Amino acid sequence: MGRQINFFLNVDDQKDFDDFLRTFDDVCFLSYFNESNTPTIIDDTIIRDQLKEGHRVYLVRKQDLENIKFEFIEKSNCWLIADLPSPVLHFDRCVSHNNELRNGRLYFEPKYVENLQLVEKSVDFIKWSDSIISKARRYFKQYKVKYESSSYEYTAYFGVNALKLIEENKAVIGMTGDRLIMK
Repeated sequence: MGRQINFFLNVDDQKDFDDFLRTFDDVCFLSYFNESNTPTIIDDTIIRDQLKEGHRVYLVRKQDLENIKFEFIEKSNCWLIADLPSPVLHFDRCVSHNNELRNGRLYFEPKYVENLQLVEKSVDFIKWSDSIISKARRYFKQYKVKYESSSYEYTAYFGVNALKLIEENKAVIGMTGDRLIMK
């Protein structure tokens, strides 16, 4: 089972979170789309054109770059990272669409199946990824969410400016918890 944290960042939170991610040793960022079967290293995680870039980028340790595997997608004429066998931490960035801000997440799989065998990723990669997710939980502002029609309560994670949208009554969390809906 994968490990993850879901969160909300608005456009004004992106630079600070990018700076936070840079504090981890040997981190580099990889593009979702690649022109060949070698990793495309990008300068940062900030969204400039979500249609062109896609919403996902990957975090990887520099020493793991040679272990990245790819799949060719003929319809799109591009290479995508085969993320299950690759030592990568997914960063699904928060994107806006139709007056909604969709949540983002950091996510990885410590194990995967190959040729009907369970394969565990390297202990160092798992520790590194767990560390980033753990520190991200402390980085974000926490907000308790409880819907009127339910007794269930959970903690949502926010960047400073995304939380202001809730606190200033400019947005509400959608019923599925995966988006902020602007009022």
